[in-house]
Amino acid sequence: MKCTVFIDESGETGIGKIRENGKRGASPYFVLAAAVMPSAIQIVARKLLKQVQDEIPKNWKHATDLNHRQTVFFCRAAATVNMRIFAVVSKKSTLKGYSEQIEHDSHKFYNKCTQYLLECVGQYLKGKGLFSSDPDVIFEGRNHNFDTLRRFIGSVKEKPLNPRAQFLECFNPFGFVERAKDEEDLLKFADLAAHAVYQCVNKTGNNFNIPEARYIVELQSRFGADENGKVLGYGLKCIHSLEEVDVDKDIQNTWKSLSAKPRVRQPN
Repeated sequence: MKCTVFIDESGETGIGKIRENGKRGASPYFVLAAAVMPSAIQIVARKLLKQVQDEIPKNWKHATDLNHRQTVFFCRAAATVNMRIFAVVSKKSTLKGYSEQIEHDSHKFYNKCTQYLLECVGQYLKGKGLFSSDPDVIFEGRNHNFDTLRRFIGSVKEKPLNPRAQFLECFNPFGFVERAKDEEDLLKFADLAAHAVYQCVNKTGNNFNIPEARYIVELQSRFGADENGKVLGYGLKCIHSLEEVDVDKDIQNTWKSLSAKPRVRQPN
């Protein structure tokens, strides 16, 4: 069964100068998310997205364009689509030596987050018996060197240094494409997933430094989960641990409680 992996992000990739303690800079957190849809599901997803857009008449491309109630509405509708969501979240202040190692290069940081995300997706596809057919991978077009990304994922596949890199085997990085949302509207589901996770860590004056967990709770049934239905560590990956991501206690408890239909282990 052929499937497509739609990938989008929330937050900024800059790692040289981070916004903290009143200082201007890039967002302290970065989230990269994927919405995995079998080909047959995409027709249903497009129809549902059209219904959501009809209910929200304003011209919008990103979840950040929506108000709270509209976002909840979209999340609740998206949760009815038979897709699987995966996300990785990084707190940049924990990069330390790695940031220096890559010379504060935001493109290399994005590429590494992509590796972690695709490993999560590949693990799911292997468990579902879909590892033998290369999935299509579509990124939202952005100011990024995707040729470097393709070569990076290809090199990790060829010379894996970590056992989890085995889950990249099903991907053909040189088939990765980038599209704008007006070219591929299903990217809005990946954008929504990234937004839902990012709002769990987003603290600004506009939200009184109070993160919002409602969106991820509404979407939890669509996240990837292990055999016990646990999302954290499988559908939602913290780089490199929940402790390092350093979220508020209530968010931490919410993430720990997230559950979804467990994946079915395929016979060897």
